[in-house]
Amino acid sequence: MSISAFIVDPEDDFERSFMLPVATEDFYKKYWEPAAEELGLQWTVLFQGGTDVEKEDVPIILEEISLLKEWVSSKMGGDAKEHMQRRLELLEAELPGAFRRGNAVVYIG
Repeated sequence: MSISAFIVDPEDDFERSFMLPVATEDFYKKYWEPAAEELGLQWTVLFQGGTDVEKEDVPIILEEISLLKEWVSSKMGGDAKEHMQRRLELLEAELPGAFRRGNAVVYIG
């Protein structure tokens, strides 16, 4: 199993093809979950069980991604560090673009 972000009830080709990989279940449990708990993050801890994200939630999620990037830089090393940084950067760059349609909903889980 893996965790990804996709648009719920897509209305066009862009929305149907929108998919951001976040993490495998194992990688999430090993790295994302401890980081989110240590940092007291409210959104990132929901990713494993799944959560709906609306446009107004994005600024808070981007703040959490920024905190996670700092955590990764200081606490991780090697391939795992590079992998998680790439996924965080992908979310940071692409998640806001999912909301071309103001009432779009992105499911992360």
